[in-house]
Amino acid sequence: MGTDQYQLETENRQLKETIVALREELENTAFANTETVQQAMADANDEIRQLKATISTLRDELENQAFEKTESVQKAVAAAADEMAQLQATIAALRDELEANTRRYEARLQKKKQVARDEAGQLQATIRALRDQLQNV
Repeated sequence: MGTDQYQLETENRQLKETIVALREELENTAFANTETVQQAMADANDEIRQLKATISTLRDELENQAFEKTESVQKAVAAAADEMAQLQATIAALRDELEANTRRYEARLQKKKQVARDEAGQLQATIRALRDQLQNV
């Protein structure tokens, strides 16, 4: 019976050693898993931070582009309004000049017509005088 008990104690000791070894391996595996999870979380958090920074940068760039586009449109509208005002002023000046030229032309035309009427009257008077002289001769 001594040998059986010795064998049982040996087997019991070996089982305890196996349990301790398995427990240590389980703890090491749990620690490794915890480290892996923590590293994955750290990587995910880093990627989230980078993505947020990228989003912020893209948002700023989009806002700048929108501002530049709005500014460009406003400048184009202002330039078109300025050009339109200049063209309207030019049209008004040309219209005034045309009306002044028309008035001068009409005044000269009236003078020429008056001169022509006066000359025609003088010529008719000369014709009558010459007829009277011819008839009296």
